[in-house]
Amino acid sequence: MALCDPMPNSTLRDRDEPVRPLAWALVVVVFLSDILYAGLIFGWAPLLLLLHEEDQYGELCQGATSATRCSAQDSRLNMVYAIASVATNISSLPVGCMLDYFGPKCSIAVAAVFEISGLFLLGAADSKTFDVFLIAYTFLAIGGCITMMASYPASFLVLSRQTAILAAISCLFDSSSVVLLAMYTIHSSFGFTRHQIFFFYGCASIWMYALLLGLWQVNERYLPDQSEAETTAAATLAQTKDITFTSPLLQPIARRHSMRDSIEKYGTLSEDELIEGKPLSDVIQLHKAATVGQTLLSDFPLTKQIQTFEFGFLLAYSSVHVLRANLYIGTNNKLLEDYGDAATNHFYTKLFSFTLPLGFLFVPFIDYFVEKKGLATSLHIATGLGVVYNTLAMLPILPLQAVVFFTFTGFRAFLYAAISAFAAKIFGLANLGRVVGITFTCGSIVSLLQIPAVAYANEVGNHALVYGLSTALCVALVPLTECYRYRAAQRMKRQAIVWKALGEDETMMLSPVKGLQYRRSPCLPSPVARQRALSKHDSLP
Repeated sequence: MALCDPMPNSTLRDRDEPVRPLAWALVVVVFLSDILYAGLIFGWAPLLLLLHEEDQYGELCQGATSATRCSAQDSRLNMVYAIASVATNISSLPVGCMLDYFGPKCSIAVAAVFEISGLFLLGAADSKTFDVFLIAYTFLAIGGCITMMASYPASFLVLSRQTAILAAISCLFDSSSVVLLAMYTIHSSFGFTRHQIFFFYGCASIWMYALLLGLWQVNERYLPDQSEAETTAAATLAQTKDITFTSPLLQPIARRHSMRDSIEKYGTLSEDELIEGKPLSDVIQLHKAATVGQTLLSDFPLTKQIQTFEFGFLLAYSSVHVLRANLYIGTNNKLLEDYGDAATNHFYTKLFSFTLPLGFLFVPFIDYFVEKKGLATSLHIATGLGVVYNTLAMLPILPLQAVVFFTFTGFRAFLYAAISAFAAKIFGLANLGRVVGITFTCGSIVSLLQIPAVAYANEVGNHALVYGLSTALCVALVPLTECYRYRAAQRMKRQAIVWKALGEDETMMLSPVKGLQYRRSPCLPSPVARQRALSKHDSLP
């Protein structure tokens, strides 16, 4: 199934068609599952407080009293979060492929196995007798990733609210980090142990995933087929225009057949090199004759796209910022403690866990800057917010950290939105899922650098050097982004020449995929899913 194809004014179904009650029920349960599990591991700060109270890995502190901690203990606990956060991103590519091959129902079943197992293991774990903290937290990371990705197909059951549903899923991913704060509050207020809390949560999760599986069982067959979308779009376009350059997937059937071999590899980079490689008059004739690069465009597979400057830029930009974001989350507890948070009964640590889910407040700003001001501006804003939060975090003023928390939340929201929008607009739909999946997978490997960085900061008892290097990396992305901005401006000028010669509206040549800019997930149509849809389409008259 294709999870996000660009659509004209018409959609897969009539938007006025009544929505089945069971479809709404699925959407509600999907929202609930996302807030309970999707980004659960990112609420690390309150869980770390609980593990500190239990003196987990305290046996690593030889010669220290039970009332004090050592760098070895802090580093070992941080490694649990570091590996799990890496697992969230590194699993995105195989999870996306699984979803495309087997669908949301089977994917949710796999998510249930990982998530429920992780909850029970985390409740039973003990560093001295049953050390499975790393395995348990990694299971929670993978289960949450699958749960979130399998949520996106639900938006196709309520098309009139599709964009809002996609945006809500992304916001709930951030909001789910508050679950561990709620658990810590229950522990502090009522005295329940970690074992009791996670055992109860695991039992409740069995019923939750069973309900989700049951609703997918009755709703999955109502997911639209791509051939239906193309038939509807073709009928509409046949009465209006014969050529739709903004979305090659929506070409009329006859034109689609003639372009089949090339159109599946079509993307903005491919079109750009076509324009550069042939005279303008030849390019225009290829468009009008519906033979747009049947030979030339077929030479642009994924292996060539990943050799471009744009892919290298996306990889560098996302890898640096994801490393920086995970580093800050992993070191924030120790930093606040150094600033005297213990004297406030860890008020600021709890405030950070409460602030992190508020990324939805930035959605209107993200939408405005990405759609109105362009990708380069949005990328610069994310980088600017990164410099601000890193710089302020180095100032040992505890009340100032509240400003840092909110700035970091905005940075994180802009970061993931900009990455998704960049991949969609630059690489097109054909290889989008694999491009983003490879990006996050490689970025997660880079994120492993946070482990030695945190170990060093804990050893010297100062985060200034680590945060200083993080800020320097952030600043280094500014000229790199400017280089991309210049190349993008030149590309737009070249494409505008072709569009003007064809009598088309040049403002539509890079139309966005609505809803995608809010998506954190690289779960997008795989080549296998598109090939299935194309085979069905070829059988049409």
